[in-house]
Amino acid sequence: MSRMRERRVDPGARLVHVGPGCLLKDVDGATQEHGLATVLGFVSETGVAGLTLGGGFGYLARRFGWAVDNLEEVEIVTADGRIRTASREGNEDLFWAIRGGGGNFGVITRFTFRVHEVGPIVTGGLIGWSAERADDVLEAYRELTTSAPPELTAAAMIRLAPPAPFVPKEWHLRPVAGILVCHSGRDAESDLAPLRAIGEPIFDLVGEKPYVLQQSMLDDMEPKGLHQYWKAEFLPDLPREYLPTFRDAALRVASPLSFSVIFHLEGALNEREDDDGAVGNRDARFISGFSGVWPPGGDGDEIVTSVREGWEQIRPFSTGGNYVNFQMAEDDATRTAEAYGERLERLGRIKAVYDPGNLFRMNRNILPAA
Repeated sequence: MSRMRERRVDPGARLVHVGPGCLLKDVDGATQEHGLATVLGFVSETGVAGLTLGGGFGYLARRFGWAVDNLEEVEIVTADGRIRTASREGNEDLFWAIRGGGGNFGVITRFTFRVHEVGPIVTGGLIGWSAERADDVLEAYRELTTSAPPELTAAAMIRLAPPAPFVPKEWHLRPVAGILVCHSGRDAESDLAPLRAIGEPIFDLVGEKPYVLQQSMLDDMEPKGLHQYWKAEFLPDLPREYLPTFRDAALRVASPLSFSVIFHLEGALNEREDDDGAVGNRDARFISGFSGVWPPGGDGDEIVTSVREGWEQIRPFSTGGNYVNFQMAEDDATRTAEAYGERLERLGRIKAVYDPGNLFRMNRNILPAA
């Protein structure tokens, strides 16, 4: 699909038509020429297709819902070789299934997304403090997310400070607690007041910047060619007792390339009906987890163990659901069933119609219903 990277913006209709080989940066670059954007992820090198078919969330999800909530139409090649168009008005069951059901139902050859007025300038960036102040930082994050308008998305992170130019040399590879923000509306400084009140950060990169720059800020945290082991859970809220559990687990996970995170999701995705697409999980207001990362040739056993232990400790706080895009090869059918819940039965029936032989099975597989 990598050569199918066409993108065509229709500003009047507020739509963008996207080829399946596009990366996020391809779409953002095209839509931002018109001051428009759709909901995509946090790393500009991510593929649009995989991100979207698993649900998709990013800086704009609190305003506009999952990426699939903004999907208007797809062109899809199904297992019988037919080219179909699916939307809310045609092939509705197929359209419902692909909005969260991954690559189980065919090969998407065109996505059409709704776009919204965003940017081109937003207020965003990353602020970091010593991990010794993690309790203050996480409590401030909790306060921020309690009152944050939908234009503000924030993520709390704990990791070892990277040896980057913006980090003072004496802090390289020392534990830090940070908050990543993106404010796509007005009155940003007022809304960010709880963070400024913490005081004395090690670094502060928050300020006005182009939206496309905000969308690529985390690229260096996700370089290609590394081993990565993710475990994450959806959370219904962020109780105070969760914070020390997360803090302790995150500090054990910390290694030069690993990181731990809490993303704020609450907003538009909670306001739509739970049956609007297979992605479901509309009771989720946060997603939190641990990413163990190590270089090729390195020994990742201890990192994997620390991630799994941290995940087990946060599971009691879960909604019971999980994000299918964060599943790993080791995750079995039980974990996939937890991601879809009661929607799995309907997905199996639709799979039986469009792919009865389970041709599309190299994925988080959904079996055709008998």
